[in-house]
Amino acid sequence: MTFDPIVHVVELTKIYGTRTALDGLTLTVTQGSRFVVLGHNGAGKSTLLEIVATLRVPTSGSVRVAGLDTATQAREAGRLIGLAPQSNALDPLASPAEVLDFQAVALGLGRRQRTRRTRELLDLFGLGEHRASRVAKLSGGTRRKLDLAVALVAEPALVILDEPTTGLDPLARIDFWAELTRLNQGGTTLLISTQDLHEADVLATDIAVLREGTVVAQGTPAALKQRVGTRTLTLDLSSDVASKALVSSSRVGFRADSDHGNRVRLGVSDDPAALRNALAEISGVAGEITGLHLDEASLDDVFVALAAR
Repeated sequence: MTFDPIVHVVELTKIYGTRTALDGLTLTVTQGSRFVVLGHNGAGKSTLLEIVATLRVPTSGSVRVAGLDTATQAREAGRLIGLAPQSNALDPLASPAEVLDFQAVALGLGRRQRTRRTRELLDLFGLGEHRASRVAKLSGGTRRKLDLAVALVAEPALVILDEPTTGLDPLARIDFWAELTRLNQGGTTLLISTQDLHEADVLATDIAVLREGTVVAQGTPAALKQRVGTRTLTLDLSSDVASKALVSSSRVGFRADSDHGNRVRLGVSDDPAALRNALAEISGVAGEITGLHLDEASLDDVFVALAAR
């Protein structure tokens, strides 16, 4: 049976004493997506993930995973979820094979199932050569792969990852992103919390931006970028006469400004008419252009515009 959305959060509130961590938060996670949650420290990302993972009970509101309430049906919902927490909690003296087998025992798998699943996951993440090594001897990237393998022992429909690549070097991060993408292409939904905007841009099919415990924006990376900014084309011209002419001819649909005598910035939307207008104006000074640079709106722009306190 399929569920769309696989996660449905409605008016979720979580209060710790006098502090409100989540404040009427609502969002949906589509099955098969790579859903990334962005927000500053204290925005409520970890609390949201812990409630979805059935580790905490909300003060009010509801969370459903594949139609199951994570508060009243926590055991059933938990069977559908794999969790890779931010802090590595693996036994440093155990081997990857032992860690996976221990997790399988905890989940109630029989001996044959445990052996099969351990072998499958060691092969899936290229951990076979480390199967007998102590966890303490593994690199950070290899331990993170083992974290993910542990989360997959029960073959969950949803995997939750909190700051998945914190502490990894650039090459290990790229390798881990590839593993996550491959896992998602196999049908597993990923719910990821991160403060790494480049990571979010690489991984996300959908993004929710949190601020002060609530969702202030949700959409695809492209849609959020378009919401907060436009493409900016910067032209260097050979004379300030051409620069002034281009700025003075700005039409509705694109803007042109200059804080430098021979440099003009044009902000151009995706509207076809605006693009045609901009190109028509640029063609009039084509012979004066000595350099140009195109800047796209970025997730940095999204974060500054939407997630800042």
